[in-house]
Amino acid sequence: MNFKNLILIDIGTTTVKAYKYSDKLIPLEQISLHFKQDFSPEQGITKEKERELFKFIEKLKAKNEDTPIKVYATSVFRKMDPKTQKAFTDRFFNNTGIFFNIVPHDLENFYLQTSLIGKYTSADPVMLINIGGGSTELVVLENRKIVETHNIDLGVGAVLEKHPEINKEISGIFLDELTQEVKLQLPEIVSKPKVAFYTGGELSYMKLAEYPLKSNSLFEDPDHPYVIETAQFARKNKEVFEYIRLETLEKLMPENPKWMAGARPCSAIAQAICQKYNIESLIPSDSNLINGVVRQEFRKVTLSGSFRKHLDYILTIKRSLEQTKIEILSPRFTEPKNPGEEFVVFTGEENMTPLDLERHHLRSIENSDALIVCDKEGYVGASAMIEIGYAQSFGKRVIFAEPPEEFMLKTLPAEIGI
Repeated sequence: MNFKNLILIDIGTTTVKAYKYSDKLIPLEQISLHFKQDFSPEQGITKEKERELFKFIEKLKAKNEDTPIKVYATSVFRKMDPKTQKAFTDRFFNNTGIFFNIVPHDLENFYLQTSLIGKYTSADPVMLINIGGGSTELVVLENRKIVETHNIDLGVGAVLEKHPEINKEISGIFLDELTQEVKLQLPEIVSKPKVAFYTGGELSYMKLAEYPLKSNSLFEDPDHPYVIETAQFARKNKEVFEYIRLETLEKLMPENPKWMAGARPCSAIAQAICQKYNIESLIPSDSNLINGVVRQEFRKVTLSGSFRKHLDYILTIKRSLEQTKIEILSPRFTEPKNPGEEFVVFTGEENMTPLDLERHHLRSIENSDALIVCDKEGYVGASAMIEIGYAQSFGKRVIFAEPPEEFMLKTLPAEIGI
């Protein structure tokens, strides 16, 4: 996908982070919004939090006029009931003109892995730790391939909800007590990694809070210059819990002091993970979901459009996407058996009826990360209309290559531009 001059927004359970991407990813601004507070699957997030989110987006749009914006939401937003989720995405689109993209768990894991792949060249297993507001993702790679993934229904928000005393000026719960509690909720794993990436702004936090970081001697990477032994990590965490006042932590981040409300719970979860799995070294990282998105946004997509009128246009898009390692589930082939006829059949599909082919196309949409509508000059035919509706019914992202000319499609929560 083309990521030249875009605003990319990561919306988690407790933090909204905006980045600008041109030649590189640049953090713009962030706010802390605790969406899990008074959340329910039936009602979704509170109206107050919804208004604050809309206000943040509108201010961002005003500061970055004519710059396309993409949203990637995770965690608590996945827990909304389907009807509530649909109503919220419609309201978000109507208020902002932006599609509210809720990232599935497996795709979030892919982004996490993609954000770091190639950084760690050892054949030994390595764990990726991503602690969010509402959930925690653990991914284990060996020889740069995923061998285990675990999505845990535990995050910073759950700790804050159960132990609000953690954010007294000096924590009202002991670190050891909390880590023991967290360890009971962690799954067993087969692999035995000794090293873990600790992602999501942790490099910046550890530098601000003066954790005893050492130069990274495991591998060379300017994005990951430091490593910390887990014993040293635990000692500093104890200091943050028992000796450093919350007010002092907040002053370290004057532009967003509320971020520090998650510092103690996040560190406790990370420490419990390290203790549970005998991790010896942590690599603090500022890489997150958005870093993975920039590297490769999709794993699998389906292309829709008029194969009769615009086949060359569609195949050009297909080749372009395949060059970025995206798998095209449909169309699978490129040589038309009957070019220009009412229903185009490709070489390799001669024994399939038009109904068989359309059903395959619809199944492909179900298994795709997105439906890309190749609408040259905005044209969308009848078959593509069916496929767009089908994709919408499954909550799939719909991306038009060009602005559609049909009025109703202009009102559809979707994205424009590939």
